[in-house]
Amino acid sequence: MEKVNVGVIENPDVSLAYTGPCGDTMKLCLKISNDTVIEDAKFQYLGCPAAASSGSAITRIAKGKTLEEAKKITEQDILHELGGLPEAKLHCPKLAVITLQKAITTYEKLPKKTMVTAK
Repeated sequence: MEKVNVGVIENPDVSLAYTGPCGDTMKLCLKISNDTVIEDAKFQYLGCPAAASSGSAITRIAKGKTLEEAKKITEQDILHELGGLPEAKLHCPKLAVITLQKAITTYEKLPKKTMVTAK
């Protein structure tokens, strides 16, 4: 599978790195519009090709979804997007899902931006 969405977003609304039990690390950067929709998603990884494929898949799936919809993305969704993975690499979709869930939780805990208008 072609790796897409690899890299960073300048001035992301949230950026979070997570290292899974296997030692692979994934970092997700999200740009969120109107405090609800994932406008852009990019990732960086340190690990195996299956981690890269899982990162590409989750960013493709998450883009355009609301935060609530993105919270429901599962390992099965990633496996479906990828067309499967070898059994020894089934921890990689889990790494991607956990990283996304942690990024969303972190974003939701941030102070909300307020709009100030000049009078």
